[in-house]
Amino acid sequence: MMTNIMRFRSAPVTTSDVKLNLFAPVDKILNPENYQMETTVYEDDKHKVIVSGTRLTQIHRDILDIALFHGSYKLEEEVAEDMPVRTFSLHQIQKHLTHKQKNNQTWLKKKFKELKRATILLYDKENDEDIEFNIIRVAKHSHKLGNFVLVMEELYMAMFEKQVSINYKELLPDILSLKYPQTKAIVRYLLSHQAGHQINIDKLLRKVGVQGGEDNLKTYRRRILGELEEVGEVFNITLIKTSQDGRRNGDTTVKYTRLKEVKIYQPQPTLF
Repeated sequence: MMTNIMRFRSAPVTTSDVKLNLFAPVDKILNPENYQMETTVYEDDKHKVIVSGTRLTQIHRDILDIALFHGSYKLEEEVAEDMPVRTFSLHQIQKHLTHKQKNNQTWLKKKFKELKRATILLYDKENDEDIEFNIIRVAKHSHKLGNFVLVMEELYMAMFEKQVSINYKELLPDILSLKYPQTKAIVRYLLSHQAGHQINIDKLLRKVGVQGGEDNLKTYRRRILGELEEVGEVFNITLIKTSQDGRRNGDTTVKYTRLKEVKIYQPQPTLF
């Protein structure tokens, strides 16, 4: 039987990570002090997500993906606890990032501190259960190892017992090179669907947490559709233009067809 730690090595991203707006579809939070208190960032008929401490963005997701997919897990064998550990140099992270601050190690260390500080409360409405967790327990440089060390939080790892997890490592360079954080959020959301997915662009924007009025949505819609028009083929994403009454233009359905490069792992069945 594959343990949580083995599954995490193979697929370190859960469906909650990408479908419940744990990482906002932006690359910068304008008013980070707003998230010192508990703030609802996602809610539907089944779930409610509340964050505090700080708000995580697609930049945090980029950095975490690089660390988890490219960092070494050899130290796990020397740790008594059954807990995922990654070691890496900050230079490893920097060479994969496309952000303008990627060569600023002080900025990068700050992002890891924010990842560690963020607290997430995930409420399951159907079962009337909640779980509150941090993603990272330890994020610091080890002088003994000469590397940066990342240790994942135990309660975050518990999610891997019940959820589908994803490996999109082969597509990570393409995700990191996307221009807009909203497009990154959309691509990650679509890749998490086991049988492919298609959805109206406006519903998709709301699903991944894009906020604002119609003018704001119109701007994001134009940017994202333009980028997907250019690079969607890489992710097996196509745009279907539709017209409801023969005269109206502008309705677009985004269709993702499952890619073999994306590995999907099911949670282990339990006896009870």
